[in-house]
Amino acid sequence: MSSPDDNSGGQPSWPSVSLSQTASSSPADASAVTGESTDTFQTLFNHALELLSRREHSCHELRQKLAKKHPLDDFDAVLLRLQELNYQSDQRFAEVFCRSRVQRGQGPIRIRQELQLRGIHSALAQAVMEQLQEGVDWFELALEQLQRKFRRPIAPTLDRQQQAKERARRQRYLAYRGFSSDAIQYAIAELDAAEPEEHPGRGF
Repeated sequence: MSSPDDNSGGQPSWPSVSLSQTASSSPADASAVTGESTDTFQTLFNHALELLSRREHSCHELRQKLAKKHPLDDFDAVLLRLQELNYQSDQRFAEVFCRSRVQRGQGPIRIRQELQLRGIHSALAQAVMEQLQEGVDWFELALEQLQRKFRRPIAPTLDRQQQAKERARRQRYLAYRGFSSDAIQYAIAELDAAEPEEHPGRGF
C-alpha cells in the first residue's frame, strides 16, 4: 500500500557537525572515518543530516535515500553514528509517524503496514501501537471518517440490492483506511442509526 512521504514532525535544523565530532567517542568506527574514506563518511553524514533536518526518518528510509545518490557506498558507520548522537531514532520516528497517521484518520491495520514498509521491526511497532491505543478510540475514529466521506446514512428508500452495494462501498472505504471489521461494522451501524437533526448543515 503506497502513501506519500510523511512531512509531519519535522526536526529543527541540526547544528553543524565536523568530522572530528562524528568520529570522536566512537572507537569502533574510527577505521570508518580515517584515511581515504574520511571525505566519503563526511559527505554521507552531511547528506543524512540534511534529510533528518526536514523530518524524522527511519533507519531503513535513510539507507534507501542515501543509496539513491551514493549507490556504491556503505552506510553502516554513518547510520550507527547518527543513532549514537540521537539524531536518528526508529522509536522516535515510529511515535511521530503513528500520531501523524491518526491525525490523517488512518486505522491501526494500515498504520502497522506503513511502519513495516518503513523498516520498523514488529516488536517496536507493537510497543508503539499499544502506547498509541491508550489515547485513541479506533471505533470512533472510523465513525468520524465515515461521516466525513459519506455524510448520510444509507437511504432506506433504496432497494435491498442497492443498500447492500452501498454498504459494501463504505466497508471497502474503511478497510482501505485500515480499520478492523468490528470498527467498520460499528461505524456503519452508528451512521445508519443517526437522525437528520443530529447533523445540522449536512444536507439532511
